[in-house]
Formats: sequence, structure tokens, C-alpha cells
Amino acid sequence: MSSTSAPSLGTVSQLQRIESLSDFRDIVDRSFVPLKVSSQRAHDFGAAVRAASLRDFNLVEIASVPHVVERTRNLIGECSNEPAYKVSLMLEGTGYICQDGRDVVLRPGDVAVYDTTRPYTLVFDDRMRTIVAMFPKRLVDLSDERVARLTATSLGRDDSLGEMVSSVLEQLAGRLHLVNAATGWRLARNAVDLVTILLRDQIGEERAVPAEQLLDAVYAHIEESLADPALSPTTIAEAHYISVRYLHALFQHVGISVSAYIRTRRLERCRTDLADPALAGATVTAIASRWSFADAPHFSRTFKAAYGETPSEFRARVA
Repeated sequence: MSSTSAPSLGTVSQLQRIESLSDFRDIVDRSFVPLKVSSQRAHDFGAAVRAASLRDFNLVEIASVPHVVERTRNLIGECSNEPAYKVSLMLEGTGYICQDGRDVVLRPGDVAVYDTTRPYTLVFDDRMRTIVAMFPKRLVDLSDERVARLTATSLGRDDSLGEMVSSVLEQLAGRLHLVNAATGWRLARNAVDLVTILLRDQIGEERAVPAEQLLDAVYAHIEESLADPALSPTTIAEAHYISVRYLHALFQHVGISVSAYIRTRRLERCRTDLADPALAGATVTAIASRWSFADAPHFSRTFKAAYGETPSEFRARVA
């Protein structure tokens, strides 16, 4: 292998040619989460890997001889990584993904999502090339239950959204080395947002329960209104022509109050901005105010209660 060093935070590695299964296993583990990797070609294994690590977003392009990747219950139990989703774009060859009792064949142009907190298996019977993105679940404003409907399925290969996601992932993989880390990170976040839109669209095709349709509309309304200090259960209910009582009942079903959900989403927006190099010149108070936290001490206490450190401590740590 030409290099065994994992890409550091905010870097893009050069193409690494790998000539042993153990080296391939090591770099895959460091790029993603601990995995079991096996191959019937272990005696003459060959692969090429190019990896990017951009804060909380990892993007890896892999070309390889046939192999199998497994995320087992034991590996999950031993893992302290932040819960994450992985999105695969098949470029060459054929792959199989198995998770949540489903399996799907991936051909060039297919996109699939899978969850690192539950077991999965990837099987590549031929030479293959794929792009895999991994990012924290907290960046996707959909519940685990909703996304679980779509794991190990082919997402939108024949529609415009699926084509957009494929194009963005392929361009990111090929061009991240041409931009600085801050710009690359913002582009990566845009890619996550586009994946979220694709997931929402796919879930919408399967919805049969009116309450779920309404809840998704409420989620979207909240996301669009997080910067509005007037956002409240009352304004949300009025915007959707429902009673406040019914709104609370919808959220009771998903296990969180309306106000707690709004607060959590605002905190997550603040956390994202605090980590954004492009906003390094903005004060903590300004960022808090941007997301409707008018009282700076209250914001600091709320942030620390949620994340275990103050906004300033978090910003200093990720800077």
C-alpha cells in the first residue's frame, strides 16, 4: 500500500493503492466504523481508495476486487462512534446490500442508504467501484423509523432527485481536492441536505397514514421557521389548520414534545454554525440570536445540558 495514514479532519487523501486485505480492512475501519472484511481473493487482493474527511462528513471512493463487508452486532456493541447513515453510489460492477430483513442489488447509478447502528452486509461478487458517504444521523431531520423504511432499497435511480444525488456525490469525490476544507465542508453539508430531500421524497411515495403526512409537513414548517422567535405550538397549529391539542398528540406519538423538538433543532443549527469555519467571526451570542435564543446565559446552559460542554468550549474543540 502506498500509504496507510487515515485522512485527518478537513483533508482529502491522495489515491492509495492497496495490495493486502489487512491494509484494506484497516483503512475502511478508520474511514467509517469497525467492519469485518473478507475476500476469496485475499492471496492477491487489490484495491484503490481515495478518502475525504470533512469534520462530520466522510466520503470514500473505492475500487476493488470482489469482497464482503459485514457490520455485526458484536462490532456495533463495541463501537463508540456517533450514530450515522451511509449512502452508497454504485459506479461500476454489481453490489448487494442486506439490512433490516431486506436486500437489494445495486447496479451502476443506484443509490442506497444504510444505518451503522444496525447490522448490515455488503457483497461484491465482481470487480467494483463505488462512492460511500457517511454522516451523523443528527444531520438528517427524519426519524430513525422513517429512514428504516428505505434501508437496503434502491433510491430513485430513475428519477431526477436520485440522479441529482448521484451527480453530486460523484462530483464531490472527484473534485474535493480542488477546494479548501471550509468550502468542501459546506459542499458536503449541501450533499447531506440533498440526500435528506431524496429520503423525504421516497418516504412520501410510501405514506398511507394522513397523520404521517401532516407530521412531515409540520417538520418542514418548523425547519423553515427556526429563526423566527414567534415560532410556537400555537403558530404551528394555526399554519396547518389543526388544534394545539392535536399537534401535541402527533408529537406524543413520536416521543418528544413540540417545544422540545423546536429547541433541539435550534440547538443543532447553532452547533452547526459554531463549527462552520465561514462563521468564525460571528460571536456565540450572535449565532444564538440567529436561531432565536435571545438570552445568552440561558442558551449556554441549554447547550451544555444537551451536549456536555458550553458553546465556547465546543467551538474551541472543533476549531
